[in-house]
Amino acid sequence: MMFTTLSSLASESVKTSLIPIKIQNIKNRTFNQDFQEVGKITAVDSTALTFSASDKLITKCFLDGAYVHKGDVIAKLDSTQPKAELQKAETQYAIERSKLHRMLALIQKQPDAISKQDIENQQLQTHLLQVDVQQKKDDLLNYQLIAPFNGRLTNFKYSIGSRISSDDVVVSLIKNDPVQVAYSISQQELAQAAPNQQVTISVDAYKNKRFTGVVNYIAPEVDSQSGRIDVQANIKNTDKLLIPGMFAKVTQHSAKNVTYPIVSQTAVIIDGDKRYVWLYDGKGVKQQPVVLGDNTNDGYVAIKQGVSVNDKVVVAGQQNLKPDSLVKLQTSTVPTTPVLPLSSPPKNTNPASSLNKPMQKITASSNQGAKHEAA
Repeated sequence: MMFTTLSSLASESVKTSLIPIKIQNIKNRTFNQDFQEVGKITAVDSTALTFSASDKLITKCFLDGAYVHKGDVIAKLDSTQPKAELQKAETQYAIERSKLHRMLALIQKQPDAISKQDIENQQLQTHLLQVDVQQKKDDLLNYQLIAPFNGRLTNFKYSIGSRISSDDVVVSLIKNDPVQVAYSISQQELAQAAPNQQVTISVDAYKNKRFTGVVNYIAPEVDSQSGRIDVQANIKNTDKLLIPGMFAKVTQHSAKNVTYPIVSQTAVIIDGDKRYVWLYDGKGVKQQPVVLGDNTNDGYVAIKQGVSVNDKVVVAGQQNLKPDSLVKLQTSTVPTTPVLPLSSPPKNTNPASSLNKPMQKITASSNQGAKHEAA
């Protein structure tokens, strides 16, 4: 009776010392290698418009801030004098051309009536007057301010009647479709960056609207002050909503993907600057250090090093475990790790950050690029 009682007590003691745990099979997830940065909208083309002549400003054909098309006349100077000179040159040209036609008609009837040299001299004189007429027509265009491309005007600097010199900036023209967004990426991101990659941006003025474009420039050198690489992308602006100077949140979409195992955030234990999980091998548990990627915003975190797909990770009861703990499995109510569509890319981890904080993939503070707050 005594041995039976002691045996029963020992068995009951072992059962009560078993730590209940729940486990979950680790699955992989594929992530897009997207870069999220902060950039600034700039104009693709802009120019300060000046007349090539000097005189009084007599006409402004558009209001301040108006949209114009290539070839539109924006403003005019008083061209009374060049018009008179053109008219005089056209009259002289008409006279000499008529004289040439009569001489040519005469030699058709009387071949020896006029010398060949006289004919050639008259042809030369007529041609010189023709060139003079064309030159005066070209000079007359200098009294007009013509748009070199489609764009939007700034404000005019002078009023009607002002005396304008050839070096005075009358108004500026800014091309507004497309526009550019300028930003920078880290040296680590450079390996995944390439020209013609798709870019999506948003601005505070239109929070629910997205604008798209493509990368057209990646700097061939690292900025010596920031240690980052400058990038530019052309952005479609058909609605003319984006204007130079706006700040923009930029997402550059890489064609390259990366796959990492993911585990529930609750499975990760924080011990100072260390991060680890408990793995179950079918008999007992062991402590496994891990290197974390970013949180996925759905309760999971990417693991860059330390675990593999189909490892069994403890997701409940791990706070009571020790390396020599005896465990018993409970029926898990934790759902299997979902396999979701491509997510945003895991970035570098900050081992000192806490998993208990809400996930913040990207925090952007300046045009020097977004800062990542890792799990």
